[in-house]
Amino acid sequence: MTPSEMEKAWSDLPNAEFGQLSGIRAPGLPPQAPVYVAVDPERRRQLLVVLPAGTEPLKMTITRGLEVKTEELRVGESSARTYIQLVCLHPAHYSTFSALGANIVAAVSADPLNPKAAVARCLDRWRSFWAVDQSGLTREQALGLFGELWFLLRWMGPLSAAIIARWQGPLGARHDFQWSAGSVEVKATSSGSGKAPVHLIANLEQLDSPETGQLYMFSLHVTDDALAANSMPVLAEQINTLLSHDVEAKSLFSERLAKAGYNPVDASRYIRPLRVLAEELYRVDESFPKLTQRSFVPGLPPGVGDVAYSLSMAACARWRIATAPTDPGASSMHR
Repeated sequence: MTPSEMEKAWSDLPNAEFGQLSGIRAPGLPPQAPVYVAVDPERRRQLLVVLPAGTEPLKMTITRGLEVKTEELRVGESSARTYIQLVCLHPAHYSTFSALGANIVAAVSADPLNPKAAVARCLDRWRSFWAVDQSGLTREQALGLFGELWFLLRWMGPLSAAIIARWQGPLGARHDFQWSAGSVEVKATSSGSGKAPVHLIANLEQLDSPETGQLYMFSLHVTDDALAANSMPVLAEQINTLLSHDVEAKSLFSERLAKAGYNPVDASRYIRPLRVLAEELYRVDESFPKLTQRSFVPGLPPGVGDVAYSLSMAACARWRIATAPTDPGASSMHR
């Protein structure tokens, strides 16, 4: 079943009587491994996966919007059986639950002799995205995430769990990428090709020196282009594909995406084709054009709080060390 078919199945189910569940069996599954799409009297959407006799229950979990437990249940007039019961707790999570449900149906179909393991794998894959704010990313936030994914994919070298761990921006770190030898602040802007990019520096810490290592700034200049092949969901999927054989790295990447506010269920919302006009890496030293706390001695004037400013990259040419990940200057990040 596809996510849209799951949505329709839940919507079309008749109301459940008090103390009962109303449901239908998902098509295409072998008799020994049934999965039911169901609702309770409150019309909470549920997915029920039959647990074979003698199988240890799946550990109960409750996250924001999802409850998972093992219960003996009856669907309609059928006899009671032991099910892994997944319950969507809030309508805001319907789309994610539909995608999870479709994934579970496919996984159980592929591994009908071990439905518990199939469900556990799917839950592990999707667990990070239940914490994502359902309101989604703003246009500027999505562009910023595009820039970070572009840098991760093209400039950070062969991807691994150790490399993904350097992506600290989604965790609220001062700089988007951090490791002992260096830190990188990523900036992306969308404008025409006729002038140098201008980036918003959001606070006085973004271009301040890290505790250890060299600070770099990565400038990505893009423009909207309906014929372009690049978009934020495409980059996320490309990275996921590259990590398909590294379970640890893929799981960590999913966690970082979720922390950044991205849920792959909402990919269609972020299909914004972008053409890259320029990608440039700068070494940020004390003479680089910037404002930090040290720019204001003895400090900011009383009553002045957050300070943001714009930075034109036209004034930064002498600090530029690379315009492609294969340039010699780019390798200095990894030394």
